[in-house]
Amino acid sequence: MAEIYNQNGINALVNTGKPIPGQSLTNDPEQPYPWEGPPQFTNFKEALNFIVDELLEEEIYVPIIKGIGQGVPLTDIALQVLQTGFQEGKWNPDLFMMLIEPVIYLLMALAEKANVEYRITGDEEDDLDSEDEDDIAEMKVNNLKKYTESKITKESRVPSGVLPPDVIKDIEELEIPESLLSKPKEEESLLARGEV
Repeated sequence: MAEIYNQNGINALVNTGKPIPGQSLTNDPEQPYPWEGPPQFTNFKEALNFIVDELLEEEIYVPIIKGIGQGVPLTDIALQVLQTGFQEGKWNPDLFMMLIEPVIYLLMALAEKANVEYRITGDEEDDLDSEDEDDIAEMKVNNLKKYTESKITKESRVPSGVLPPDVIKDIEELEIPESLLSKPKEEESLLARGEV
């Protein structure tokens, strides 16, 4: 018995943009993806030093700090950096998992060096949405007190001993571009100019 297929359904399946099941098995074995071969780094310390060197380059550091300042969670940045490294064949999934926590602490230290407030996860904003306004106001006052106290005592939220001493030294010696610390220019609105 011949089955009748709906052509619209077939077209929808074909045009989803997802790989066809088994498609990876049809790749040429002579040209494997970077992650299918041996990783470039198998040593934790060497991989972490590679990441530190990459993140301390100004063309990478400046956009990352700006993103952190605009509210991009540190976990998202760390996972993106590590996923890119995995796809380039820099490390295997095991080393990827081992690097997550130190890379988040590294990003925390970089943000603290630039005096930029940061969010560790995206959940912090969701938690605030569920609180009522009085609790939020009290939380803001308490956070401001903690932030001010930590700036006065120069305490870091990065626990000591988490990052290697040479990494901490590199971060301390990092020159912060003036543009990161300056307030962004506010553009005059069309209403203020009378152009609307």
